[in-house]
Amino acid sequence: MNKRYDSEKTITATEFRSLDTEQKILKMAEGLMPPTGKNELEVLESILSSESHRSTQKTVSLKLIWQSVAAVAIFLIGIYSVTKGFSGENIKTGLGSHASLTLPDGSTVNLNADSKIAWNDNKFNSKREVTLSGEAYFEVQKGNEFNIKTKNGNVRILGTQLNVYSREKEFWVSCISGKVGVNVKDKEVILLPGEKAELTSFGLQRTELKNVGQTASWKEGVFYFEDQPLVSIFAEMERQFGVKVLYKGDLKRKMTVSFSNGDLDEALDLVCTPMELKYEIEKNNTINISNTKTTQ
Repeated sequence: MNKRYDSEKTITATEFRSLDTEQKILKMAEGLMPPTGKNELEVLESILSSESHRSTQKTVSLKLIWQSVAAVAIFLIGIYSVTKGFSGENIKTGLGSHASLTLPDGSTVNLNADSKIAWNDNKFNSKREVTLSGEAYFEVQKGNEFNIKTKNGNVRILGTQLNVYSREKEFWVSCISGKVGVNVKDKEVILLPGEKAELTSFGLQRTELKNVGQTASWKEGVFYFEDQPLVSIFAEMERQFGVKVLYKGDLKRKMTVSFSNGDLDEALDLVCTPMELKYEIEKNNTINISNTKTTQ
């Protein structure tokens, strides 16, 4: 049986020419990873065995050797890329859809509509970290530090229940139980149960919520807004009902309201009536929102 080439050592051109074909291939493919559960020799033997019946010649031209080396190297690179790609996991929800998932450490996540979460399956147990775009509710198992990364800011926790919202330039985190650290750039806010951190024009601000549990009521199809802008409320309607809302009123108007995703008309009534707004649903799922009072 041929000796296996030791890739840790350097080699001269003369020494390389003295290697047999198998050793040259292993040299060219050093640093690459075969599929999980197989070693380099198993992959090599599988490839070489498929070619063995084509030629019984003992002498192979240098050109053919290099072609074989290149082919095997490219094959292993492809296998490595595919294997590496499968080490990452990601879940994405569309408009009007939610998803529930369990992470490798047993932590659970509820993903709101039009949201995405991603993590590295192979490294998760040693480095508990996910990236989030959109909104999600987490129940994190106790253990080493758990990190949630978003484009607006990062969250670190040790075991708690919390809700994270990060869309466009909006970012807030509510702590339902446990303890949460919220970091934006160089500022960190520590949250206790009943507290909320929100990114505002003045930076990261901490406030207390009367009904902090309702910030995650969307898991049951109920959407609660406490002193939130109308534009944010209408944007949530778009995600939950798959419609397009056209609102050209005061962008700074805020309200406290809740609605369910079971009935669009009911949701519109709950928002529009107290704000003296009227709505019209078009055939193409477009909703026009306007003031009930018109100027003469």
